[in-house]
Amino acid sequence: MATEKNDDFEIVNENELDFATRGRKSKITPEQINGVRELLKKNPNGWVKFSKFAIPTDLTEKKDQSNYKAKVSATIRQIAEKLGMECVIRWHKGNIPAAKFAKVSK
Repeated sequence: MATEKNDDFEIVNENELDFATRGRKSKITPEQINGVRELLKKNPNGWVKFSKFAIPTDLTEKKDQSNYKAKVSATIRQIAEKLGMECVIRWHKGNIPAAKFAKVSK
């Protein structure tokens, strides 16, 4: 198929495009994954509280806090994915994330 062009857009072949990856990748360490795995072995029905990811006290704006919560929640969900699990995330006292992990149900 030949390239077709308009003033605002054009149609091109897929092999002519170089796509960028979407978003940032979180930096989850093997130690974090293994730490959660070990906690879940000891208490598979408990909540894992991630004190390390508590909202920093210098984040006072609601929008900044909301963005931080979204970033941390994505990191926790990625830990769950690496463990082959799914999770529910709640914020203990509004500041500290806690997650309940469960095996993926199909």
